[in-house]
Amino acid sequence: MEALVTLVRRLGGLPLAIELAAARGRVLDPAEMLARYGNRLLELGSADVAASPPQVTLRDVVTASYRLLEPAQREALRRLSVFGYRWSVELAEELLGPQVDVVPVLERLVELGLVQVRGSGAFRFVLLDVVKEYAAEQAEVAGELAAARRQHAMVFARFAARNAPAMGGSTLAAAVARLDDVASDLWAALAHSAEHEPHIALSLAAQLPRWWRFRGRDQQGRQWLLRLLDDPRSDDADPAVRAWANLGVLQLAAEHGAGRAELSRGEAALSAFLLVGDVTGELAARAVLQAVQQGTGAYEDARRHGEASLALATRTGRVRDMAVAQHNLIWHDLRVADLAAAQRRLAAVDRLSARSGEHKLRALARANLAEVLRLDGRFDESVRVGLQAAELLADIGNPGERRRLLGLIGLAYALGGRVEEAEKALADIRSQLPDEQGVMLPLAELDEDWDCAMIEATLAGRRGQRTLAASWYTAAARQTDGLTDQRDLAEALVGLAVTSDDPAPALARLRELQESTGIVLTVRERELLAGI
Repeated sequence: MEALVTLVRRLGGLPLAIELAAARGRVLDPAEMLARYGNRLLELGSADVAASPPQVTLRDVVTASYRLLEPAQREALRRLSVFGYRWSVELAEELLGPQVDVVPVLERLVELGLVQVRGSGAFRFVLLDVVKEYAAEQAEVAGELAAARRQHAMVFARFAARNAPAMGGSTLAAAVARLDDVASDLWAALAHSAEHEPHIALSLAAQLPRWWRFRGRDQQGRQWLLRLLDDPRSDDADPAVRAWANLGVLQLAAEHGAGRAELSRGEAALSAFLLVGDVTGELAARAVLQAVQQGTGAYEDARRHGEASLALATRTGRVRDMAVAQHNLIWHDLRVADLAAAQRRLAAVDRLSARSGEHKLRALARANLAEVLRLDGRFDESVRVGLQAAELLADIGNPGERRRLLGLIGLAYALGGRVEEAEKALADIRSQLPDEQGVMLPLAELDEDWDCAMIEATLAGRRGQRTLAASWYTAAARQTDGLTDQRDLAEALVGLAVTSDDPAPALARLRELQESTGIVLTVRERELLAGI
């Protein structure tokens, strides 16, 4: 059945084409037909010179329709053959150029059944496979195919460049969807131009890292960028294009833990953007460098980039970038336990994100405020703000962040002595924790989650079960291995030191952590340790 569906789709649903395929069905089943004619469906029903009258082939059918076109329409069809799948009127206009009035051409092609209209929306025109094959043959005979493919690559390089600025914030989902709609053309343009037009390929690839990252193709995208940057034919490419490509390498490498190896590329990109005064590029480079250096332990360098981003965004009046920069700096305030500074930044993020329409960022700022209030020992306020943030996150649909927030609220309940509410939050969290096979884990095995372990530890401590509390704090500390934010580890080690019969190992590990990361304990944490 699958082979039959594929065959009918390749034939475009044309009745005559299906009839010709059915004639072959007396000898070949659909799978065999695809294997034999998959790349030359035009030969289905190939003429039998002994037959009277001779058989009609798909090539004959397409040729007859092609001959009904005017010369300019034929040329347009030949050039349209380079599209991979669905395309829009606007993309056809870019491909064919201003000298062609696209609408009447498409009307004629649709009238003759050479182009199909599928669905609604911008990307709805499709060349049938047999027509595409025939038109590409004619383009090659006419000596037009190479130029058409070059123009195709340029069209999609410009398309990607138009969408790249929207690959973030509230416009991210829509931009990703637009690129998804033309994914086959993007890959085809990249593959062709990498061989024949490396400058175009580099321009295209330099605009795709965020899309690759969003679609989980970070390693594949990184390899494409490295290949193109290392191609000596692209050495004289526009420095700004090379800068964006180098920054993309760093961004994608960081996704699979290789950011440190590509830091020099990010720094080279920043230098290039500074040289030409590209504010957008500088902000992007500093944001990526800040994230990577934060993850590699270069905290002061990371903070320097964050502060420079905030200063630049403020100076140039970029409200959304100001909000993002303030939000990214909060982590550094928390690292040194400057909770008052963190709250001031969060107030600024709330105000700026409201002005720029970044509702998700505003919701995340509220969630982070709940965390700051919890660290400050203001547990009831933390719960109140956390519940507000949960409502905002529900409105914008962010289950991962809502799950994290539920753990924060549960811990605030436990720390504030609201035991029943903490236990209910714990149950809610555990109901959302499947194992790797999607099967719910027994409660006894759920120490593999920092929030659950910390809530359990706090509740056990309140019941006077010090040994059990120490065990849960140990489990919580174990869950921070490999994480960038080591404040969670510091909090777990403080709890372990307070509840353990021998606090010395936990205290030694805590001192080592503070020395290596610069983490400063909060007032509340210092008070807890003072009681040992």
